[in-house]
Amino acid sequence: MLRKSGSVVLDANGTGVILFDVDNGSQRWVVNSIVTTTNQAATATLVPYCTGCLNTYDVSVISPGNQFGTTYSGNNDTFGGSLDVSPTDTFCVLYYPPPGESGAALAGVVAAAVIRGTYYTRRT
Repeated sequence: MLRKSGSVVLDANGTGVILFDVDNGSQRWVVNSIVTTTNQAATATLVPYCTGCLNTYDVSVISPGNQFGTTYSGNNDTFGGSLDVSPTDTFCVLYYPPPGESGAALAGVVAAAVIRGTYYTRRT
């Protein structure tokens, strides 16, 4: 069973990224869910979006082919799907302000993610 976690402090633009790399060259992952939270109050009016994707460190270059999914409530949500992560890939969890919103209010927010799924090891 695959279970990895990480956190990031959002920058002055309200953006941040958590990177997850496959443990070794003989392993591949199938990510099935992302659980995301922030240290914001439950009543926060501006919360970050959260997107899971492959090899993309900036939300402006996400494409349908490498995107896992997006949650519009990155401060407390779970979303799922199925995405293969090869040994040469990096699974990225991106946090960013909603379109049209300034990210200044999100600066300093701590975001955390847990990815879950299955890992497979190739035997030599």
